[in-house]
Amino acid sequence: MEHREHGADLDADTLAQVLAPRLRMVAAVAATEHITQAAEALGTPQPTLSRALARTQQELGMALIERTGRGVRLTRAGRLLLPHVERALADLRQGLAELTGAEEGRVALTFLPTLGVEVVPALLRGFRAQHPGVRFSLTQEPWSESLHRLTAGGADLALTSPLPSGRGLAAATLHTQVLRLVVPEQHALARGHQSPDTGAQDHTAGTAVAVTAAAHEEFILLKPGRGVRHLTDRIVQQAGFTPRVAFEADDIATARGLVAAGLGVSVLPARPKGALSGTVELGIEGVDARRPIGVVWPQQGSGGGYEPPAVALFRDHVRRVGPRVIPDLTG
Repeated sequence: MEHREHGADLDADTLAQVLAPRLRMVAAVAATEHITQAAEALGTPQPTLSRALARTQQELGMALIERTGRGVRLTRAGRLLLPHVERALADLRQGLAELTGAEEGRVALTFLPTLGVEVVPALLRGFRAQHPGVRFSLTQEPWSESLHRLTAGGADLALTSPLPSGRGLAAATLHTQVLRLVVPEQHALARGHQSPDTGAQDHTAGTAVAVTAAAHEEFILLKPGRGVRHLTDRIVQQAGFTPRVAFEADDIATARGLVAAGLGVSVLPARPKGALSGTVELGIEGVDARRPIGVVWPQQGSGGGYEPPAVALFRDHVRRVGPRVIPDLTG
């Protein structure tokens, strides 16, 4: 190879490609200031190390070491480069620890906005109490974006609903919510749900109705890409009608509030604490009106075929604790 007097004609990326496989070699020579001792530290024959050093300096077009009697030392260029070499090695060790260590890895988690208020914090709090070294990259986003991130390799796990089929993803159900037809309390469909003793509105959805009973109503829907919207579209499609849309909300709480204001009806998860004031929740008959919430991850064989131990550890925690946490904190 032609020897270069300087490396100025090479860009930083090219120099990094030349140097990256030999970082430990430079660091070992700097630490020992002796070729033989450096070779022993690296577990490499001394002639092999000497040839590798000479080849590296030739390819870089600059001297990194110089002789000092029986030993060696870094040149000015080598001394300037050494802190960057050490940081690169530290970053590499950290990256490998995140890949291979259960107690100091990183988990990339994507989750629904509705789960971010209490569910995700509760799951993280319990897990980090036992595994404080594990770090998290968190993304809060709607159902369709969450699954896209997971399939594209941008996340390790997703807490979402509904759960996918196919797509190279595996899933475990943590909790299943019932979907209700939510109507204003003065709505004609709500009038049949009065307490026989007091005549007051019964908000517990004791009697189910077909969703087609609201086919001519205006609907408050969630925006496309939201999981509840996907389930609602499936329910009305199975019922054989296309709803008239009064408004598309960003979240479940907004949709519920707009129903209470009398702007329309909606298909929403049953509220654990009972129907919101001003609304009545009616059971839906004749179609599958359930909303499974769960954890999703790439199937074995996809996503590079490797799952960091910390990811598996957190997924096991979610599968164990989630069924107790989610029913109390959703809706």
